[in-house]
Amino acid sequence: MQRLIALLFCLLLVLMVKAQGWFALLWAPLGFAVGLYVTARIALPMLLGLPRAIQLVSSGEMRAAVYRRLLFPPVLWIVLLSVILFLVRFFRPSAIMWFESNGALSAGVWFGVVSILLSALSKKSRSDFHAGFDQSYRQFYVHRDARRQRHTRRRINSSL
Repeated sequence: MQRLIALLFCLLLVLMVKAQGWFALLWAPLGFAVGLYVTARIALPMLLGLPRAIQLVSSGEMRAAVYRRLLFPPVLWIVLLSVILFLVRFFRPSAIMWFESNGALSAGVWFGVVSILLSALSKKSRSDFHAGFDQSYRQFYVHRDARRQRHTRRRINSSL
């Protein structure tokens, strides 16, 4: 998946250089990086983290307090970006018009968004996210080690 995204990114650069000139080499990667970063902060916790948290909370392995910790950062990002866009639109409408008319920047942002959303389909990305999820939210687990020890003891006792 990552190779495909890299090849499509190179194709995007070539098309943008043909359409807008050499400055597209600056704006397309910048838009791509911004699209990747912001979408990863907003969409990934909701797409991958929320279903995992629902599964773990419903099975009793995790406390429900994880929902607040999981959903607060994306909501904060959405609010902050909305405020920033409102302020820029209010004080510098010409800047918004420039951003909207810059095709390389817009294409880079949209390609970054699509890349992050497509990366959620990859098994490697999902396993990396689950490992990071377990590490980041381990304080919300309910005696995970004790539960594993109980299951191990049951297996050992039943085999004797």
